[in-house]
Amino acid sequence: MIFKSYSEAANLLANKIKEEGITNPVFTYINPDAKTFALLVSPNLVDFSNLNLTSPFTLVIVDNGSTNSIEYNEFTDIIRKSYPTTKIILAIPVIPESEKATLVSVCDTLIYLHADPYFFSIDQFFPVK
Repeated sequence: MIFKSYSEAANLLANKIKEEGITNPVFTYINPDAKTFALLVSPNLVDFSNLNLTSPFTLVIVDNGSTNSIEYNEFTDIIRKSYPTTKIILAIPVIPESEKATLVSVCDTLIYLHADPYFFSIDQFFPVK
């Protein structure tokens, strides 16, 4: 465990996003399991199925670490085709070190708090519920 709670990880991630100096970002999520976490990062969350925005914009995809790189790739492909001038940022508290290069390749900016070479489950990083 490296985080005391999901709230702590969400606050740290929100602060790291702010440090990037992003202006007027749109926050969304991919995985419904990550929605509660994403709401902790930003209460101004747009449901991923209702993205209907004018381009160009900056899209911050918030996740708790439960989404795999294939799902990110598929989602970002859809965004790039629908909104080609969109800047895509992935914001994830913990990522597998082995997927870091893949994640970097599907977005413009990858924001994360911890990359672990022995990532098996997000439950490793948070207290048991």
